[in-house]
Amino acid sequence: MKILGKKRIDKDFLEISFSELLAMTGGIIGGTFLLGLIDNISLVVGLFILFPGLLEMHGNIYGSLSARLSNLLLLKKLKEKRDRRYFIRQNVLASFFLILFISFVLGLISYFFIYFVFDVNNPVIIYVAVLSSLLGSLVEIPLTIYATFWFYKHSFDPEDIMGPYVTTLGDIISIVSLILVMGFLL
Repeated sequence: MKILGKKRIDKDFLEISFSELLAMTGGIIGGTFLLGLIDNISLVVGLFILFPGLLEMHGNIYGSLSARLSNLLLLKKLKEKRDRRYFIRQNVLASFFLILFISFVLGLISYFFIYFVFDVNNPVIIYVAVLSSLLGSLVEIPLTIYATFWFYKHSFDPEDIMGPYVTTLGDIISIVSLILVMGFLL
């Protein structure tokens, strides 16, 4: 514990406070970026229906990846490189396929919703969901794994920090990948 004046501040409290501040700052940056691109997003019918699910999906899946990795690091179960490579390979594949499957399902839900409610046939929404998730995964998976190891190596508790970090990172990368895919497909 650190002592500042007469108050005692726990190291975990400082780590959690910093990560939450980072998450709020990242959320503001992502929201501002999204606000600037709202005209482009409204070009694809149903994207506003798809968007919240995509943002939540990235934070949840990669948050659980970092939590599993953090847990095994803190329990000292990943000492050997062979065990580390096996664990990372299995979890990366599981996270990758889970992202692709859920993004496909979210794309289908959005497609059927806009088809039955608005009578608009727009199958591009499915491609946007899957391709933006694929593109985001190529960036988020390595950053999540690297950051978890970095925080652990530098004596931070990754379980305290990685949740808000991954959620913020997922929001920003999801917005950018969604815009890139829309620019490519449209």
